[in-house]
Amino acid sequence: MKHLKLASALLLTIVLFSVSSCGSGTSPGDTIKKAYDLMKAKDFEKVTTLYVTGEGKKFSEEEAKKMEGLFGMAAKEEFDNKDGLKNIVIDNETIAEDGNSARVDYTVNFKNGDSEKENAKLIKIDGKWFIKV
Repeated sequence: MKHLKLASALLLTIVLFSVSSCGSGTSPGDTIKKAYDLMKAKDFEKVTTLYVTGEGKKFSEEEAKKMEGLFGMAAKEEFDNKDGLKNIVIDNETIAEDGNSARVDYTVNFKNGDSEKENAKLIKIDGKWFIKV
């Protein structure tokens, strides 16, 4: 009986570790969805951390503050005028052969029934996906 409890505890620990290590950015599409979830929650500071420059570099502190403001204005205009964000549907996710860049085609659905087709280019840095501006 002790061995069964020990094995169960060990298995539970392994499962919990696996789930927690999956975090955000496990796929390019997951990163897109997380960005929109954070915008919906109006957490523009965290949204900014999911973006990098076109060259794949993180934003300076000054650039990040500007991006936060831009995300705030865009979210207000898009979400408020369309009764809020309903969901994001990933239509296509293409990862390059080297596994370090991707393109995601997705649909943004709003609560008022409108939808918009979008796409994004992403880059993998240190095992995490970032959206290129």
